[in-house]
Amino acid sequence: MRNTTTTLRQRATLALGLVGVLGIGSVGTLAQGAVPYNLKPGKPYAGTKLKFLICCATAGQFAQMIKLTGPGGEFEKLTGITVQWENTPYESLQQKILIEATTGSTYDAVGWVDSWGEAFKQYMVPLNDRIKADKVNLAEYPKAYIEAASDKDGNIVGMPFRGHPLVLFYRKDVFSKLNLTPPKTWQEVVKDAKTIQQKEPKLTGLSTMYKVSAGQNLFSWVSLLWGNGGDILDKQGHAAFNSPKGTQATQTYIDFIRKDKITSPAATTFAEPEASTEFKQGRAAMWVGWWWYYAQFSDPKAVSGDVLNNVGFAPAPGWAGGTTANYALIWPLGIFKTSKNKDAAWEFIKYVSSNGVQAKVAANRSIPAEADNTIVTFTGMNDPKVNAANGGIPKVGAAALKTARALPQVKTWAEIQSVLEIGINKMATGAAVKATLDQMATDVDAIQKRAGLYQ
Repeated sequence: MRNTTTTLRQRATLALGLVGVLGIGSVGTLAQGAVPYNLKPGKPYAGTKLKFLICCATAGQFAQMIKLTGPGGEFEKLTGITVQWENTPYESLQQKILIEATTGSTYDAVGWVDSWGEAFKQYMVPLNDRIKADKVNLAEYPKAYIEAASDKDGNIVGMPFRGHPLVLFYRKDVFSKLNLTPPKTWQEVVKDAKTIQQKEPKLTGLSTMYKVSAGQNLFSWVSLLWGNGGDILDKQGHAAFNSPKGTQATQTYIDFIRKDKITSPAATTFAEPEASTEFKQGRAAMWVGWWWYYAQFSDPKAVSGDVLNNVGFAPAPGWAGGTTANYALIWPLGIFKTSKNKDAAWEFIKYVSSNGVQAKVAANRSIPAEADNTIVTFTGMNDPKVNAANGGIPKVGAAALKTARALPQVKTWAEIQSVLEIGINKMATGAAVKATLDQMATDVDAIQKRAGLYQ
């Protein structure tokens, strides 16, 4: 009995450590015999083997969760369910999800990048009733994450699983030496970058990316656009980014390289890897990027000696006199309508999206290669243990996510993104801003009209 039954003392200890494990706020202590993470008692789906369509098994968060949900893992011990994680290459995952969704998938659960979702959300199980029945507190998750995981009719078809806010990384030693404080607006970024380049001529003030590469040159651009009151599309689905406010925001973004010269001239050829390397190798004093780069920037094998232990971070900047509304990227996790194991799949989703599991994974640095500060619940982002394990960046991410937004949820996004990122690159390399934006808007409107999204 001692090997199979939790003692009362063990149960009490477990209960005290599980405040918030429902994914979702404080739940008090667990009743005797209760199952953590809001899972169903009695293992009603024991023996079920779920198939999960996903990529990137080497990502630290995923590597840990594979162990937790596979044979012999905590999830199997609690439910009797095991999960087979597919390791599809990221480059082919979007196409595979679309094929599986439209041809009758044999997978049960699937994770996707937010901007892909509109093409196949209709093939996902609406989760609203399940969320209500299990009293999942959606306020635990950033609003942008829930919006990106919902369809046009308001059905939530995915729970937040892996998410990233944009943060400003900066050199603490340089800022301290020059008596600078982390900039809160893009206008302050320009001012500080110019000061840095004047006082420290070997440094570029800001590393940016303007290359055409999976939409990466849009990340900072949408921050300026939204912050200044502009938008990508209006409520009718028409292009809106060439409005006066959109043009002003875009001009500011392009001026970083063409007028202000606060970034490397080679930034027109930089995507995320190259731009982050400029910061890692000590050639740039600031970079705006995803918070998961914290692990790389604190790795002595990945950064130069002058960067190691000198990396600070703050919420990504907003617009002076406007707002702060940066892009929040989320991987929702949903259930295919063709799944024969929908109830068991929901147990899996509750488990991996719960605050208890998310926080446990984010705080675990026992295996350096699997350390990952990624977490999707506000409770976890503000948890002292999670922050102690990750240098305090989770709290900074939580602050950034309070006002963050998701990209437009339209089925034409892949085509629109192509127009936008090519246009950004053209402007960065010399094309006139207003004329280029107007042509981009014409092209986007043609895409939307062809798709029947407006008349």
